Amino acid sequence: MAYLTSSRGIARNPQILNLLKANSVRLLSSMRAQKDVRSDDIFVGWGYKSTAEIARKLAAKTGCAYWAIEDGFISWLGHPVQSKPYQRLSYIVDKHGMYYDASQPSGIDVLLDQAQGVDSLRTERLLGQLLNLKVSKYNHPRSSKMDTTYHQLTDYVLLVDQTVGDASIECSSGSEDSFQTMLNWAVAQLKDDEQLQCIIKTHPDVILGKKKGYLVDLLKRGIAEGLLKRIHLLSDDISPFDLIKDAKSVATVSSQLGFEALWQNKAVHCFAWPFYAGRGLTRDHCSTPLTYDRKQVPLYDLVYAALIQYPTYLHPDHGYECEIEDIVDYLDAHFATRQWHCEYLSIPNISLWKRSFIPEFIAQSAKKLGFSLNQKTSQILLWGMKQPDIKQCWRIEDGFIRSVGLGADLRRPNSLVLDDLGIYYNGKQPSRLEALLNSYELNTYEQARAENLLSTLRSSHITKYNVESPQDVLSFKNSASGKPIILVIGQYQQDLSMEFGAVDIKDNLSLLKQVRSDFPDAYLIYKEHPDVYSGVRPGRLLEGDVLKIADEYVADVSLISLFDVVDRVCTICSLSGFEALMRGLMVTTYGLPFYGGWGLTDDRCEYPRRSRQLDVSTLVYVTLVRYSRYVNWHTRMITTVESTIHQINCERVHKMELKTNWFARQWRKMGYLTQAILKPHGTARRAGGVRS
Repeated sequence: MAYLTSSRGIARNPQILNLLKANSVRLLSSMRAQKDVRSDDIFVGWGYKSTAEIARKLAAKTGCAYWAIEDGFISWLGHPVQSKPYQRLSYIVDKHGMYYDASQPSGIDVLLDQAQGVDSLRTERLLGQLLNLKVSKYNHPRSSKMDTTYHQLTDYVLLVDQTVGDASIECSSGSEDSFQTMLNWAVAQLKDDEQLQCIIKTHPDVILGKKKGYLVDLLKRGIAEGLLKRIHLLSDDISPFDLIKDAKSVATVSSQLGFEALWQNKAVHCFAWPFYAGRGLTRDHCSTPLTYDRKQVPLYDLVYAALIQYPTYLHPDHGYECEIEDIVDYLDAHFATRQWHCEYLSIPNISLWKRSFIPEFIAQSAKKLGFSLNQKTSQILLWGMKQPDIKQCWRIEDGFIRSVGLGADLRRPNSLVLDDLGIYYNGKQPSRLEALLNSYELNTYEQARAENLLSTLRSSHITKYNVESPQDVLSFKNSASGKPIILVIGQYQQDLSMEFGAVDIKDNLSLLKQVRSDFPDAYLIYKEHPDVYSGVRPGRLLEGDVLKIADEYVADVSLISLFDVVDRVCTICSLSGFEALMRGLMVTTYGLPFYGGWGLTDDRCEYPRRSRQLDVSTLVYVTLVRYSRYVNWHTRMITTVESTIHQINCERVHKMELKTNWFARQWRKMGYLTQAILKPHGTARRAGGVRS
């Protein structure tokens, strides 16, 4: 069996191979194709476009199957005009017809007819998150509000224009007359209600000047002046969600926006037969009857079939098939970066090797980037709390799932955090993380995602650096002889997190003494910080001094392995306390870590700004999803925490040497230096593959 196509775009698109799970797609010409075709070959083409005509005719002539390929209903991070053809998020491969062809059943009809049961809970969660994030087919940055001449309209009907020549119009029994009928219907609504307005939504391709629409020309044909003043052409590229949300009703010939309006439970009037019409969900005005019976279904059944079952989603990080939730989470990660914006971002006093990776994390938040202060500067970005006296700035720091290898060993981070109020490890002043934890409420989708994330973190044994070797620690259990086992976490004492997170106890030896005083009958295990043990940072405690107080001294021992045998973790403000909470352990804090003060920890300091009790799922979700940013270094694009965990698991070997030599570190340093010099200031890959 071979896949054959007459479309050069399909033959050259690397995503198509993953979509079809094929080694190749052969490009045909009409002159030589027929003699080479076998009965089990499959012709593929782009829907019903002219580029697919040869493939469709040959399939019919030879009796072979023809599969129609199209964009999915959630298909682009950017606009396709500004993106590469192989950057689609989803495809439809229809073996029966095509969703916009009303002359015969499509794959959606087959799914609905054969449905054995719908996962209503999953569908409800998904639909809620799509609306929460304002997801649509195209997901490029859009205007935040409509033109000021009518942005305050609250009582309007929305008419959806489409592009001339769109195959979905003719194939769904629509025509120019359908748009005229729709416009006549809207005029009748205006006559019946003198307070009603009408907004005509122009297609994004028309806004970009790539195509022509229908309704602009039709407006010139005999509409009374008084009514014409109440009809508004929307030229701004507004989020479809926002436009639909305030509409009294939505009218369309065959646009996907009608489907998206159903998501918001709007009254939808159809003037042709799009795939969602004729199912008891819409008000249907098409004069041409359907040639087959469409199954009447509830909205959740249609959403489940059309969004979960019908399309194939390809993850941008690796190109392979994934679930729709993976794509929604990927979009969410990119949308979050767009909420931060400045014209010119300056990053002064930053090391050369950090210059090589910071731009990828902040590219979608700044139009231009420089590494010195000048008159163009509209925002300053600083690393951590190295310049605490500067108040109005953004701060950036290593994230909580950082890399395979130590930051001090010049391992490039997979995750950073960005903060406009402070930084998470400075418990002495507010931070963006603290503000989010004080206010953010998880919806049902996010709750399920948080629980799945927690499960993944526990099963994959992920930590911040992912370098420690596994070790048999059951001997500690035997040595404890029934005593409660407490793990005391050492920290790098010159670290800024200690300066801004420690209160009364400010060094590891004092911490160890206090824990012994607080838990005199416990079996204490002291764990040295990996940066200190590896030799890249100073401050290691002498083992003999530790053993005068503690029962065990460990260094290159897996933190996760220790979690399996200890009953409690004691720390000043180490991230290890957060990792312990995720695994259900009791945690005692002696400083001001970001995870303290929420009712989850045994705290020896006060947290007056932290005003509510949290569960672990909310703490983990807000910290790892809402507060952190992740970059996939294969694509150099923003990605999700789940994808980062998967990537780290792939990179992480069973046993990794913690101590790397001086020459290895210098070699990495040279690589980062080269990248920093060769990369022009302000460049980083943006959504849709466009470089700033």
